[in-house]
Amino acid sequence: MASEASAERLDQLRRRLAATPGLPLWRGRSQATEEDGLLWWFLRDRRMDISESAQKLARCLQWRQDFRVDKLGPELFHKELRLRKAYLHESLDLAGRPVLVAVARRHNVLDRRLHESCQMCAWFMEQALDRLAMEGPEAQAQTQEGQRKAEQALGIFDVRDFSPLNIDPDFVSFLIDALYNYYPSRVSRVLFVGAPELFRGFWATAVRPLLGRYAALADFVSVEEVRDQYFAPGKAPPDFQSDFHFE
Repeated sequence: MASEASAERLDQLRRRLAATPGLPLWRGRSQATEEDGLLWWFLRDRRMDISESAQKLARCLQWRQDFRVDKLGPELFHKELRLRKAYLHESLDLAGRPVLVAVARRHNVLDRRLHESCQMCAWFMEQALDRLAMEGPEAQAQTQEGQRKAEQALGIFDVRDFSPLNIDPDFVSFLIDALYNYYPSRVSRVLFVGAPELFRGFWATAVRPLLGRYAALADFVSVEEVRDQYFAPGKAPPDFQSDFHFE
């Protein structure tokens, strides 16, 4: 059973949001105040601070409406998909997490369409969200440990052969903004695979300073470590089935 303190926090946040005029629907179908899992997600992200949780969730809902997240589909960014810049892996990792993979060498800043890249990013986050648990504290307490879905995803960035053409500050800015403000605490670990010195320098000077405490979620790993430490035999993403990659 959920604690009285948790239930009270949920009620406080629900009342705060109910007093917010014009609050957009959650995923285009329900009032945020009716979604205990959604409220609980943002409360925990903001360490149970009612005011901060309400403000962050309201900003998230407004962004989703403005960016038309609920209308996103492959037809809007078919070129990006065809290049296999990113994908949601069909298998879970050893911790039961859905896995998002991005391949940096397939993203060329000179020929990408920024808005389509951002649309695809948000769409894949939505696909991952569908595979994650989003329950309120009472439902969580009633779910047995072995039956619980993961609440967070694993992100894997293949940065082998990273070059200056793959450096895209505008897209990186969108990605960080999305992960921090609109999908907060939904990625538990980020792996950078096969990082050359160029990428390590880009990370240290341009990316890491923007992440604050979230930078601690990142690990630099090899292809072999991805296969052996994060996946059951034969279940690693296709780009990491061998130590070599082919385009």
